[in-house]
Amino acid sequence: MPDGGDEPLSHAIFKQIYALAAQTSAAFAELLAESDLTEALANVLWHLDPGVPPPSMRALATTLGCDPSTVTFLTDRLEERGLTRRQTSPSDRRIKVITLTPQGVRARARLVRAVDTRSPLARLSREEQERLHELLAKTGVTGVS
Repeated sequence: MPDGGDEPLSHAIFKQIYALAAQTSAAFAELLAESDLTEALANVLWHLDPGVPPPSMRALATTLGCDPSTVTFLTDRLEERGLTRRQTSPSDRRIKVITLTPQGVRARARLVRAVDTRSPLARLSREEQERLHELLAKTGVTGVS
């Protein structure tokens, strides 16, 4: 709760969200070091959900909010580590899609597990997490990759 100052409650909430992001980053720093990944590389892995069709390089650039050349650079680094591969899209041979290798699926699973166990959100019960999810969805924050 705010300290009773003149700032609106939304400002206090924003500060909490910012602190949550900072604490989450800190919690993952060790995992990233163990995995020999940068935050940018981990972010690409995070957005490559093996349960959905693989994105094109251009679509991934849009999702990540970066230039397609940046996705090419990041994909090159992930391919060097054996975590991803570029393939021709089955629906349009002019388009390259990015898929996870079996090793990449395992690396991504470690990231997902870390969210469940190392992030500050792990302190919340399942019901509390569901409620927070509902509230964030009401703001338009969907988390869709």
